[in-house]
Amino acid sequence: MPVRNPDPYDHLQLELAVLARRAERARVAALDIARSPLDRSGYLLLVLLETEGEQTMSQLAAAFDLDASTVTRQIAPLERRGFVVRSRSDEDRRATLVSITPAGQRERQTVREARVAYMRAQLADWDPAKVEQLAELLEDLNGTLTVGRAAEGRPVEDAVTAAS
Repeated sequence: MPVRNPDPYDHLQLELAVLARRAERARVAALDIARSPLDRSGYLLLVLLETEGEQTMSQLAAAFDLDASTVTRQIAPLERRGFVVRSRSDEDRRATLVSITPAGQRERQTVREARVAYMRAQLADWDPAKVEQLAELLEDLNGTLTVGRAAEGRPVEDAVTAAS
């Protein structure tokens, strides 16, 4: 990689781009180990449904900063594979609820175990405290980026335009 840039934000954007590429390679390797058809969005949806319970399409869209039509397209293959089921809400018949099935729970667990094994092997020479520190920093970053707003409280698009 190029010489470290003195601008920490420029350095961060480059490292995130490299991480995204390498994370995709790690994801594919873990899926090969697990022999799973799950893509990243499917895995994340199953994780949320397993940890939070049934969700409406609107809740799923909000959780991932997506529009409902995108979530609907992502849920469809999970439903075809029997990993989730859709039902109508008893409280609001217009709302569609999505729940994880036992098959979805097993698939998520299989993929999770493969991902953990892959990361454990790749980071075998890292101190577990360093792994935990990295995970916490990434959790903080993900939480910040979820907001989708710049520090000034303006939409990201406005902040990018202003910085140009």
